[in-house]
Amino acid sequence: MTLAHVAQNDHAHASSLLREALLLTHAEGYQRLFLDEGEEIAALLRAVLSTSREGLPASYVRTLLRAFAQQQLERIAPLASGLPVAVRLIEPLSAQEQRVLRLLVAGFSNPEIAEVLVVSGNTVKTHVRSIYQKLNVKSRKEAREAVRSENLF
Repeated sequence: MTLAHVAQNDHAHASSLLREALLLTHAEGYQRLFLDEGEEIAALLRAVLSTSREGLPASYVRTLLRAFAQQQLERIAPLASGLPVAVRLIEPLSAQEQRVLRLLVAGFSNPEIAEVLVVSGNTVKTHVRSIYQKLNVKSRKEAREAVRSENLF
């Protein structure tokens, strides 16, 4: 029902219904119910979490958002053997930098990456800077292009 209200641009009612669903399901910790609805629900969860936490099971919402991010990571092909030779010449990425890079390429913002990986925003900034240096790029767009041109994902 939430998505139906979003489709009709009735965001206030959609948020209200989502809050109600969260209150009804948080005690049991249901995740699949939300995960199966896709990125639209994830975006609504982020919006609901950022606007008002009063009466909202915030830790449950964060758990759901982490589950969405994990699901996104699983959809992206893992970097099984690290980066290709062309990129490896600069310097290989650490395991954590690879995780940050996957999320960056998937379109996550620094705060979202920090929440998914349970690190501070400053840690994410440090990893992003290091990734840029190692890939010899200057922006997220260039990093995405470098990753895609190397067929990593």
